[in-house]
Amino acid sequence: MIRLPLVIGVAFFFVFPYLWLAGSSFRPREEIFRYVSPVSWRTFIPLEPTLDNFRHLFLELNFGRALANSLFIAVVTVTITLFICSMVAFALARINFPGREIVFTLILATILIPFETIMVSVFLTVQRLGLFDSYPALFLPWVADAFIIFLLRQHFREISDELQDAAIVDGCSLFRVYWNVMLPNIRPALVSAAFVKFVFSWDAFLWPLIVTRDPDLTVIQLAISRLFTDQNVLWELIFAGAFIGTVPLIALFLFLQRYYVEGVVTSGFK
Repeated sequence: MIRLPLVIGVAFFFVFPYLWLAGSSFRPREEIFRYVSPVSWRTFIPLEPTLDNFRHLFLELNFGRALANSLFIAVVTVTITLFICSMVAFALARINFPGREIVFTLILATILIPFETIMVSVFLTVQRLGLFDSYPALFLPWVADAFIIFLLRQHFREISDELQDAAIVDGCSLFRVYWNVMLPNIRPALVSAAFVKFVFSWDAFLWPLIVTRDPDLTVIQLAISRLFTDQNVLWELIFAGAFIGTVPLIALFLFLQRYYVEGVVTSGFK
């Protein structure tokens, strides 16, 4: 009997800031902090809801372009990452070759390297390749992901050897075994990996700040940060922008929740 109230209390503790964020995105600036204390229904529900904040973002600040940029970059990053990392994971899980475990250990070790230690070298590499201030600069450095390789490798290893042997006996090449036999059997893991990588790309702030100068390449996190100025903090626009930025993630998680949970639970973490 204690568990249900406890779960509700914990859930409310985490949902409370988001409800305030959502309600504040529809408020005029002078009303945002007026009902913060004491907490009441007015804290979450605007008395005079308005869409002016969203109109200002999209019609005057070109927020729609930043939203489209983030969506495009996230989709491209996820697509390329899944293709590359799934092939690497398949090779590490299903093909016996000398030094396989050493290669896998070295790949996992890269998870321990902080981004700040490689930031300069990655930037110089991108610059020397002539990719600075371009879309490829925003996603190419991150299409190889050690965590995604680990996640997919765990699922590939759980598939029975008989399935692979039967496909080879039927005349399948190694690539066809990977593409037509193995990938369909790890669909939950692919969904989990896609969601994790989508969130990583969507939340990117420091790297886009470093590698882009063109306003047309602005991503949503940079667009929100530029609402903080030395002269003023546009709280009503910040709340509205942050609310818009969370909608795709929440919608994607709710749509893929079953596959995401299944993929994580069966990935070797249990």
